[in-house]
Amino acid sequence: MVGPEPEFLSAGEVRPERDWHMPPHSHQVHELIVVLAGQMRLEMDGQTLTAGAGDLLLYRAGHVHKETSDRKEPVSTFFLVFKAEEAALGHFTLRLRDADGRVRQMAAWLVRDHRAGVAPERQTPLLRALLHETRRLCASPVDPWLTDQRQHMQQSLAGRLYLDDLARRCGMSKFAYVRKFRRLSGTTPMRDLQRIRLNQARTLMLTTGLPVKAIAPAVGLGDEYQLSKLFRRHFRLSPREMRARLRRKRAR
Repeated sequence: MVGPEPEFLSAGEVRPERDWHMPPHSHQVHELIVVLAGQMRLEMDGQTLTAGAGDLLLYRAGHVHKETSDRKEPVSTFFLVFKAEEAALGHFTLRLRDADGRVRQMAAWLVRDHRAGVAPERQTPLLRALLHETRRLCASPVDPWLTDQRQHMQQSLAGRLYLDDLARRCGMSKFAYVRKFRRLSGTTPMRDLQRIRLNQARTLMLTTGLPVKAIAPAVGLGDEYQLSKLFRRHFRLSPREMRARLRRKRAR
């Protein structure tokens, strides 16, 4: 890598507000936006696009951009502010898809630790790992069809999603839909949906004070007992244990 390595500066969260918007502006540093839920309209570099859950947006230093939240689906985001040489970001176009939620999870840790008062220099290694993951995403782009399926799942977590509905949305039989999904992702649609639900639950546990009984229905996992059972199976610890680890880390 040419020049100094990326340097973490700060992080935060934009919570859903129907009338939230940012007029045209720019920064002297870079900003990475991780869209958690909802949608927003972005105008930048002569492009206009709608960003939704799972999208990563890079606002390069000096580039003017305008953001407007969707009124029906207010946007919720993490934002990371950092310094970096252009050579460290050359791989990143305006938008990337975080298909597996890895960038979102690292962003959640950065936001959490920044709130806890962790020194920026201690967070820089994680920022570098996050940018390494964006390079991996660019090198291994996800098929647009699969991206669309996962985006639809992400935006519909609180509701009931059945295989019949997913297949019908694509005009396919259940058999054909599952076969195509497995070929592109290596797993079944419903198993992938469960992974997306659990990743969103973990993000809410690490970044909000919501009780597990409120998180479970918000991500479509029934009640707190079902969520706790699946959470332990997937992450090898319970929601209570994960939050206890977070409290211990903040207390250091």
